[in-house]
This record gives sequence, structure tokens and C-alpha cells, in this order.
Amino acid sequence: MGSSTAGGRFHAILNSVTRLPRLAVIATAAALSAVLLAGCSGGGTPAATVTVTAPAPTATATVTSTPTEDPVAAKAITLNADGISVTAPEGTILAGYFDGAQPAIDALTAVLGTVQPTFLAAGKCNADQTTYDWGSLQLTYLGSDASADKTFTLYAKTAPTSVDVTTALGASVGDTWSTYIAKVPSSQPTRDDGTYTSVLESVTPGGESSTEGTVVTATNGVITAISVPQDFNADC
Repeated sequence: MGSSTAGGRFHAILNSVTRLPRLAVIATAAALSAVLLAGCSGGGTPAATVTVTAPAPTATATVTSTPTEDPVAAKAITLNADGISVTAPEGTILAGYFDGAQPAIDALTAVLGTVQPTFLAAGKCNADQTTYDWGSLQLTYLGSDASADKTFTLYAKTAPTSVDVTTALGASVGDTWSTYIAKVPSSQPTRDDGTYTSVLESVTPGGESSTEGTVVTATNGVITAISVPQDFNADC
């Protein structure tokens, strides 16, 4: 019933608009007849002129809403002297290097995603070991049992993408060596063999020697690797 009423009103408005020219013609003819009659009688009052004005169209305002995006939650991984610090929207997780690999694997998976581990049999420079490779960061532990109470190591080899990977003093793969080394205490050991430039950023508590810790290496003035905990004097 409502639809029929709305449709009837629409057609009535449409018909009144289409009849306007015809009404103007009729009014003009009537006025002309009155003038002729007045001329014949020699007097009289001229007929009034009727002006029909169509209503001006009403502008309709268009409101456009702009969606607001949620801010990107910060995610970061810091390679400290005593372990790693993994920051995610839910909070921060700390995992020590000598507390077993599983807590660190779980924390890194939460911010870097799930990857399948690979097993490497013993060789010249390594024992049996398992590696989780997230591209920007590798985690390796001895054997195949991640829950065992053993040391794990981390190796950053490519520039971070969605998650920042840095050391306690701000080293990140891809950064300029000169900018980073200015933050490192001059007492820390450094070496330059013409190809690689390295520094022992900090010593790892609980390490086997005073030269085991966070090792940052650069090639041609750009940081290319971060290893922790690693012996600065290792030849492999």
C-alpha cells in the first residue's frame, strides 16, 4: 500500500512537470483572446500575465566516511648478553641461553611465524644440531630435544623485515658499521682481517670464557651478521 502511494505521488509530480508547457500555451492563448476582445470593444483592462516557475532542484549532501586503521602493534627481538627479549602486543618474553631452547622457540614463533626445523648431523665444526630458520634469524641447539636443558645460539644473517632484530647496543643487520661501533665501549675486543670487521659487544654471563658473548660482524662497512652466544676467538 505504501509503495503504491509513493508510486502515485511520483507519477503525479512527473505529470505536473510535463504539463507545464501545455499550461503555458493555454494561458498565452487566453491572454491573447482577452486583448483581441478588448480591442474590439475599444477599452477594458489588459489581462494579467501568469508566470509559472518550476521549483529549483534541491542539492543532496553526500557524506563519505573514511575508515580508520588500527595502529600496527610493535614487535621486536633483542639479543641481550644473557638471553633474548621478545616483545609482542601481548607483552614481553625473556628466554635465557642456558634455559633450554623451547621457551625461545615458542616466543620467536609467536612473532615470526611457524617454520619447520631441520636436523644437521655432526661435522668438522659442529655436533648433531637442530635449526629453526626464520630468514632474518636462526636458532640452533644441540641434538634434537628442544626441551633439554642446554644452550641454544642465535644467528642473524639478513636485514629485519616485519620484526626488528637488534642487539642491546642497537646493532641490526644492514646497518652502517661506523654508526654502530661508536656506541660500543672502546674496551671491547675488535678485529679486522681486511674482509670482516668484528667486535665482541658484550660478554655472556655463564659463558665458558670471557670471550664468549654477542659478536657483531661487518663486511665493507655494513653489518652482515650477529651471533650470540659465540666465542669471539672461535675459528669455525
